[in-house]
Amino acid sequence: MTAARPEAGLEVTWREVVVDGALLRVMEAGPADPSQPGEVLLFLHGWGLSPRAYADGVTRLTAAGVRVIAPCLPGFGGSDGPALGSIDLSAYARSVGRLLDVLGVDRPVFVAGHSFGGGVALQLATEQPQRVRSLTLVNSIGGAPGRRQGLVDASWVRWAAGALTELSPRELLRAAPGLLRDVVPNALRQPVRMAMSARLALTVSLADEAAALVAAGVPVLFVWGDADRLVLPGELAGVEGVLPAEVVRGGRHGWLLTQPEEFATLLRNALVVHAMLERKKRGQALVLPRGSTLADLIPAERRAAARVPRQRRSSGARR
Repeated sequence: MTAARPEAGLEVTWREVVVDGALLRVMEAGPADPSQPGEVLLFLHGWGLSPRAYADGVTRLTAAGVRVIAPCLPGFGGSDGPALGSIDLSAYARSVGRLLDVLGVDRPVFVAGHSFGGGVALQLATEQPQRVRSLTLVNSIGGAPGRRQGLVDASWVRWAAGALTELSPRELLRAAPGLLRDVVPNALRQPVRMAMSARLALTVSLADEAAALVAAGVPVLFVWGDADRLVLPGELAGVEGVLPAEVVRGGRHGWLLTQPEEFATLLRNALVVHAMLERKKRGQALVLPRGSTLADLIPAERRAAARVPRQRRSSGARR
């Protein structure tokens, strides 16, 4: 490991961690002593980005005593890339799992992932369930795009180009500095890995894995933006857990980058609900306000706590 470096203006620390001979850059915030009890959130970023783009949102959780661990996934943000012959979700999940070993995190953690990171989170929970307390998946890949129900029906080149128009002009101005800081260096440093990981995102199906996790009792919350132009629920819309899917009204694929406060609120409430589900599973008392349900603990605000509309399951990318 290298010495920690504070991030200007934010209560975060960056360090470089060697995992099985590969260097991973890691953003951390909150209590850092692994020997102390507390809540740990593992956050996994989207394709082409790094945790830096999400820092304003996820670091708000540290006020509640949450320790945030957010690695730059292999091949992104300055982390060493996976071998070209092993660019699959299992390779990313193994790297993340081993990172937790190196950091001395030996207890199960809350896991949240956006887009590509959501797919890695699902794979981690599938292959290493002992590490995962719950999953919060925001606009996650894995909805079988080849069946016109996941990502937009286009080649990865058109998909990558379409990402530039995914944000509204106002949102694009707000997000542009972070996007340029992450996407451009990634594309220049590792263009082949970027293309191959984009292709992976376009083709992977994780509905069976998600259904198995739900059936095993893992708390899973799916969050979708109803104006997302890149990733649609697809087959993942058919996976029904204890909680209904959260639909962000007017939310595009990168809504959490331009609305960090709302993202932090949703994520904080999701962790509270997931912790209560753990208590219920262990047979402990579950105290709720009179007449309310667990789903009610995630306040609507600008969201609507509703299942993904049925027609979205069949229309997919044709809209």
